[in-house]
Amino acid sequence: MFRNESETVIGKVKAREKTKAKTKSDPKTPFASTSPFSSSSSSSSFSSPWDLPPDGYDDIDEKILKEDLAEFSLNYPNTLMGGFAVDLVPSVSYSLSPTLQERARGYFYANSATWLRDFDLLNILCTQTSQDEYLLASISAVGLATLSSAFHVPGMAVQARRDYVTALRLTNAALKSPANVKKDSTLFTVLILSIFETMTGSDAKSLTAWTKHVDGASALIQLRGVEQFRSTAGQRMFLQIMSSVILSCVQRSIYMPVEFLELRKHAAKHMDAFKPAWKLSGIIIDFTSLRAAVRNLQIVGPRNIVDAALDLDRRFIEVAAEFLPEYGYETVYTDENPDLVWKGFYHQYQNHWTAQIWNAMRTCRILLHEAIRDQQLIGSNALVPIFTEAEIATQTESSNAIMLQLQADILASVPQHISDGSGLPNRSFLEGSRGYFILWPLYLVCAMDLVTEEIRQWAIARLRSLAAMAGIGQANVLADHLEKRIEFTDWNTKPAPNHNIMKGLVEGTIENIFLDVP
Repeated sequence: MFRNESETVIGKVKAREKTKAKTKSDPKTPFASTSPFSSSSSSSSFSSPWDLPPDGYDDIDEKILKEDLAEFSLNYPNTLMGGFAVDLVPSVSYSLSPTLQERARGYFYANSATWLRDFDLLNILCTQTSQDEYLLASISAVGLATLSSAFHVPGMAVQARRDYVTALRLTNAALKSPANVKKDSTLFTVLILSIFETMTGSDAKSLTAWTKHVDGASALIQLRGVEQFRSTAGQRMFLQIMSSVILSCVQRSIYMPVEFLELRKHAAKHMDAFKPAWKLSGIIIDFTSLRAAVRNLQIVGPRNIVDAALDLDRRFIEVAAEFLPEYGYETVYTDENPDLVWKGFYHQYQNHWTAQIWNAMRTCRILLHEAIRDQQLIGSNALVPIFTEAEIATQTESSNAIMLQLQADILASVPQHISDGSGLPNRSFLEGSRGYFILWPLYLVCAMDLVTEEIRQWAIARLRSLAAMAGIGQANVLADHLEKRIEFTDWNTKPAPNHNIMKGLVEGTIENIFLDVP
């Protein structure tokens, strides 16, 4: 409905931009940074809205963009909710004093709950800081990127990419400054830059760029030390960054940084460490350690791996029992909207962060039980049996049932993350941006051994919808790879042994290896 109703308005903007583009000189090679906080765009020509704009493309008609934004909101006031149409677009008199970047930042502020773990984190940060230019540029970049996708206006994408590069340059300068490197605004900017990569990614390089931004944020967290926990903003940003670092470590099958874990111990003194969500994060960290240990051959042998996996799964079940009623959800049955609701039911959570907590546990448990099945298969082919036939049959049946239930639960959480712009009550069209939290769970569901082709196609379609409706570029990247059955190097659902470790084991230089003894 949104796209059809806005066709006339957006068409005029595109026509004007097309006319302007014909008068431009040939594009030049875009800026390429070698910093860890660099753009993922590496093409040598300006070939898409998310490529870095060339020199001489700085005269985008901001007045045209803002007027058409206003015209659309006034013609279709019910399409934009959550205060956006009222507060963030020009009034009927088309007062054009605020810049386009200011409008974009206003959108980001109004929808900070879409991207941030704590709803008021942005307000706290902007109150305590002097609004550093790199922070403002990064916020503007994400706001413009989201608006560009929602309104299908490439001109906004051009400005978003320009602001992103500005933020990169200014952030790299801040990282070299002893006065700025530990500031809350610097860390927060790096976090926002990772969001930009998710929203605008057009190829696998954006996933690598996201990982680099997370690594950069992790390094800053470690550099900031225990002093960061003295402020509310510091505590909340630690939690926000920690969730991204944990996810990145799970995806890559690597250990959490030791220094980060030490800081987590200090953080526990300033937070409610008895909350189920905090306990869950500790178990997931242990899960990352198990995956890393298996990959590095520090734990080998089917029996050892299965026992460790079952112990972790038991701990997940125990902490899940503590979720209720605080993190509870309701199952809703409906025959409507099968494109959004899988098999006639979905879960309604109190908020999207609750859904994220549940899915974090579900993805880990799926990976655990896939590892259990794989290790039992290896054990069944051993010269000396490691498991009895009864053990294999019982555990295989149990693991399959658990994985299928977890798979169904993830699919039932999709409506919480995706708005289709038409049907679900009290949902803003632009709220779909929060859907980037469902990317990893949906990808994992499609990568499971037990996935059916019907589920694969439905999940791929939902990823396509996220890209089209919410402007999450990486969703299209994932959908492309899943359709072609191409695995991501950085996303290891089944980590292969580290070849360097294997070489050391053969040469006898690796110690502390635990072997099964029949």
